[in-house]
Amino acid sequence: MKHWIIDIFNVWKRETKLCFRDEAVLIFFLLLPAMYPVLYSLIYNTEVARDIKVVVVDDCRSQLTRQFARELDATPEVAVMDYVSNMQDAQRLIASHDAYGIVYFPRDFSSNIENGLQGHVSLYCDMGVLMRYKQMLSGLTAVQMDLCTKMQGSKTAPLTYQNSAIIESKQVPIINKSTGIASALLPLILVAVIQQSLILGICVLRAGSRERRLRNKGLDPMDVGAGVSASIIGKSLCHIFIYFIPVVYVLFFVPMFFDFPQLGDPLDILLLMLPFMLASSLLGQTLSVFVNDRESTFLVIAFTSLFFVFLSGISYPRYAMSSLWTALGNMVPLTWGGNGYVALMCGGAELSQVATNYKMLWVLSGVYFVSAYCVERFICRPRYRRMAIYASIDPYSPIKEECRRNAVDYRDW
Repeated sequence: MKHWIIDIFNVWKRETKLCFRDEAVLIFFLLLPAMYPVLYSLIYNTEVARDIKVVVVDDCRSQLTRQFARELDATPEVAVMDYVSNMQDAQRLIASHDAYGIVYFPRDFSSNIENGLQGHVSLYCDMGVLMRYKQMLSGLTAVQMDLCTKMQGSKTAPLTYQNSAIIESKQVPIINKSTGIASALLPLILVAVIQQSLILGICVLRAGSRERRLRNKGLDPMDVGAGVSASIIGKSLCHIFIYFIPVVYVLFFVPMFFDFPQLGDPLDILLLMLPFMLASSLLGQTLSVFVNDRESTFLVIAFTSLFFVFLSGISYPRYAMSSLWTALGNMVPLTWGGNGYVALMCGGAELSQVATNYKMLWVLSGVYFVSAYCVERFICRPRYRRMAIYASIDPYSPIKEECRRNAVDYRDW
């Protein structure tokens, strides 16, 4: 037991030295978490778009449609920039980017409402920017609900109250007070940046170990000879140690800089991040088996960011996913850590209220410890032993094998 603890400490010390000596690892571990959250936040810093230009096509030409258009123009979300006689002219304005949406009233709009039928108003949007679509839809929905309430009140209320609504509707945002996209999306993206930067850095470390073996006849001069479990635990402790400051910066200071919701208890958030970081570290050690050199880290690992974000439910609700995608999402630390952080930081929840997320992160830590152990013991270490055996016979065999794998003539190396 004593030797095992010493091995863990030696691995932790060795891994920490490697992290601070490798420029690529420092970029992933420190620079990327420092820059990416700020860049993402600056892109969406506007939060909401105002006075989105729309054009009105009114085939009904009634008092009700004119009132609808005036109230729509009065909303902070939408600005009616023109009236045109047909959809072709409206589409030309959209194509030239003079307008970003079309509000269309059919000929029977007013007559259907007067006869007690449903009236239809259509909104055609330029979907190039999600913020514009959201604002146009929100403004149109608000005006529609307001007019419906007033019309219903004028039919059922006494004469003296014909100008009043039966029930006054008022929107009061509780958490996302600006109703902005940044406050809704970026808190989870911040957690995704932490997970992905950690995994990328771990894969670069694995590739660096392989490169040292290629240059040293199959042996890594930085190897401390620790057992498999001690090596995995020592690396994970190193990653958690290095990431303490980036985690505090990304999850606390970035929301403070950009005025994101900050309702959570810092201690609860840090307690949630502990198993999240452990699970992410062990997942990175598992995935590093697919990386043979530094460059392949981007090809093999970087694309998984979009996949993990999708599975977390930020771009598509998890309750609407099939059982397959839900099961895959349950295996991603971001799913539990990201949603737990959003509930704590943005919803003001307590750690006990996200107990499922907290427990699942510890379960994933156990699962990925087993997978990382199997990868290290049954794949990586036998591979390194074969490399050393071949190098003892032919000192240049590791380089020759690398040349063969990359389809390069050994004489041109």
